Amino acid sequence: MMKSFSSPSLYIQGQDILLNHCDQMKRLGKRAVILSNGVAIDIAANPLSDKLNEKHLFSEVLTISDDFDDYALSCLCQKIRHSNAGIVIAVGGGKVIDTAKIIAAQVECRLVVIPTLASTDAPTSRLSAKYNRQGNFERYIFFDDSPALVMVDTSIIVNAPTRTLIAGIADALATFIEYRAVQCGSGHNMFGDRQTITAGVLAEQASKTIFQNAELAIEANNAHVVDNHFEAVVEANILMSGLGFESGGEAAAHSIANGLTTFISPAIMHGEKVAFGLLGQLILSKSSDITYKKYLDFQRLLGLPVCLKDLGIMNDQNILRQIAREILRPHETIHQMNLSFTEEDIVNMLLQIDSYAKK
Repeated sequence: MMKSFSSPSLYIQGQDILLNHCDQMKRLGKRAVILSNGVAIDIAANPLSDKLNEKHLFSEVLTISDDFDDYALSCLCQKIRHSNAGIVIAVGGGKVIDTAKIIAAQVECRLVVIPTLASTDAPTSRLSAKYNRQGNFERYIFFDDSPALVMVDTSIIVNAPTRTLIAGIADALATFIEYRAVQCGSGHNMFGDRQTITAGVLAEQASKTIFQNAELAIEANNAHVVDNHFEAVVEANILMSGLGFESGGEAAAHSIANGLTTFISPAIMHGEKVAFGLLGQLILSKSSDITYKKYLDFQRLLGLPVCLKDLGIMNDQNILRQIAREILRPHETIHQMNLSFTEEDIVNMLLQIDSYAKK
């Protein structure tokens, strides 16, 4: 079986790059549609549109909701086709980016991704997570092309809530742990191919960078100051983890996060669910007590979930079995570990997480 590695054509990161380096988009086409919502419209999408129009790259901002249905998607695609746009630009968080990827693929436009948060590793990948109207994970959608350009303006991201950076840290920390689990199980990366060594190196470096810089990066975020520690963690959250998970593969941590979604508040962020899933991954992989304590203590330090109560879940056998069934759904990445888990194994894992948190 062949190996595969995927990445955006160009990734740039730094302060004030959005308006100062938007010339990078002119090589991609002459007309653009900017998809955004919420506060991202005022802080990034509208200023970018004004700047692009000044530079004779015609653009317009279209607002999309986080719970876009298929009909709304079809209507928007038709509107973009009629506009003769050659570029779709996603400005916002993970759901905006996931939706923009689907739209760009359907209308056959080049894709530019401009995250306004460092809360996930979605920006660099050529896949989208699809959720139903209730917010439950359904499946991944894969595309032929990676983004043509990813622009990470740290002067925008540093003004986002610190909670979003911490969620991204948790998501990125899981990348190397899952890479190793897939490797041990001779599993596949997100494209169904063998892992590359390169993906593992990037995933490991993401973890090292986070352990070295996270506390000071969080302080910088709280002070709204971009420094080297903040830049390093943003790069780990978005670039290193993004390239690492896609070409390295996911395992139990993300399956656990997906399985929890139905049973917890939608206010809990993806990375916060992955943080809990990471602890479950360590148990299922039979990691040492020293390794488990390292991650448990670090997640506690950052205020991430480390037990069922932190997620608002009761220690109820019926609920835990329902969660276990969701985690073990046939399409879930836990099966890349190539180990045979039963519902009872998963329930016991969830209870062990609780037990370790009390020690």
